Amino acid sequence: MRTSTKIIRLFAVVPGALTGSFVAIIGLGFLPGAGLVAAFAGTLVVSLVLATGRWEPPAARVFGFARGLRAGERATLAPTLALLEVLDLAPGRVLMRGTDTGGLVASPIGRRTVIVEPNVIQGLYERRLTREDAAAAIGYAVASQRVGPARFDLAARVWAFPWTILYVVVRQIARAFSWVPAAGFAWHLRAVVGVIVVVQGFQPGGDPGLGVTTGVLVAISYIAPAADRAWRGVVERDADQIVVRAGLAGSLVNYAQWQLGPDSMERVQRIAAAAEQRKQARAQAEVLAPTRETGGLVLAHPTALR
Repeated sequence: MRTSTKIIRLFAVVPGALTGSFVAIIGLGFLPGAGLVAAFAGTLVVSLVLATGRWEPPAARVFGFARGLRAGERATLAPTLALLEVLDLAPGRVLMRGTDTGGLVASPIGRRTVIVEPNVIQGLYERRLTREDAAAAIGYAVASQRVGPARFDLAARVWAFPWTILYVVVRQIARAFSWVPAAGFAWHLRAVVGVIVVVQGFQPGGDPGLGVTTGVLVAISYIAPAADRAWRGVVERDADQIVVRAGLAGSLVNYAQWQLGPDSMERVQRIAAAAEQRKQARAQAEVLAPTRETGGLVLAHPTALR
């Protein structure tokens, strides 16, 4: 993993963890000092245990809002998992999301767990998806785990969980009132609101702590998502290469087009280029194979020069 990508990952994770801690302090402000210390000590212990790789199944269910596969769902997904096993892209554990979120149809969480959306199982059962299509989506999630530092994924989610909830609630409120002409505009102008609150906090009679806190929260609402998008871009590029090398380029293109629509053009072009390079490398290997099998003596035959 390159140093630059690690720095991008830090910018995506650390602000969310720090802000999550701050939000937790505000939310648990009713507790006495000893209770607050105990809560943070318990969070620290849980995060350390998760960092060692233990408790991943229950933690993945909690943070992923997921459950285990039922017998019918497992049978429907079995051919896809068998194909992934052959391609060396099989996940260690598969869970299913409680409800469709509209995001990635297969999302990595923790070190070895992949969460699939219900529409994947339904698509396979109704034959709207082939096993190769489902394998491309799940294999991409597994490749993302291999590319990214998944060791501390769940531990980071523990600390960022309060901030994640707050961020999701605010975004959902903004979407719920998106029909109001000024609602979306107000969300995009949150930086201006943050600056005003900071300035007012340092005015006579203002609260500097509240002003600084608001400014930090607004800044992180820009920094953390931007760093996370940059990080996901790095992971996407490298994970696509792994899936293409496994021979699932066509299904991966279909997946990208279905997931991103017109925004998938650059990614599709990158996948197609990687697939063409793989095809040329295999053709070259097939051409050189007879020479290798005969120990390089084929051209020594007199008729080889005719």
